[in-house]
Amino acid sequence: MSHAAIPQPMKESAQNMPSEKNYTEINSATIDRWVAVLDYSESQLASERLVAEREGYDINIIKADMTNPLPFADASFDLIFHPVSNCYIEDVQHVWNECYRILKPGGVLLAGMDNGVNFLFSEWDEDEDDTRALVVDTKLPFNPLRNPAHYQRYASDAEEAIFQFSHTMEEQIGGQLQAGFQLCSLYEDHDNAGRLRHYIPTYVATHAVKPV
Repeated sequence: MSHAAIPQPMKESAQNMPSEKNYTEINSATIDRWVAVLDYSESQLASERLVAEREGYDINIIKADMTNPLPFADASFDLIFHPVSNCYIEDVQHVWNECYRILKPGGVLLAGMDNGVNFLFSEWDEDEDDTRALVVDTKLPFNPLRNPAHYQRYASDAEEAIFQFSHTMEEQIGGQLQAGFQLCSLYEDHDNAGRLRHYIPTYVATHAVKPV
């Protein structure tokens, strides 16, 4: 598919941004839409392609790095679904700015975000039977590229590791407002595994629109 990514006539357009999940998220392709799935991971893209072929979805699979300008023309999409993936990049504002650019006026941004709480614990352990106390031992923001202590978490396999970053709500929600979005609603949720889910929500989802 060309980088212009112009929606087909009489069809709405939707884009899925990168996701940490190891399964496809293209259910919107069952509706009459022009759908583009963007990710940098070859394995994730292969998963998207596998499910699309199995289910007969007509989607456009695009490999791209969301830290760079997105390969789409201005005002190309009616909807962007941005699953939890900000934790894999250092600069979140760039993503919000690009989402705003490629959405049509009145377009919707649905975003999922990690609130950073899990980064407070170097050993938060997903074993729910673990009875050890959770100990806060990490200062936020978590940034292995700027903090040597944070980098040590990846020291054993730093060359192969996928670095993660914590982000403040000022970056994640305030950043959407700074880009020009209007926030419509916000939802907090717990993880589906691990001990932290019994104590505090660790995820935030937002619904924002680009003003007409």
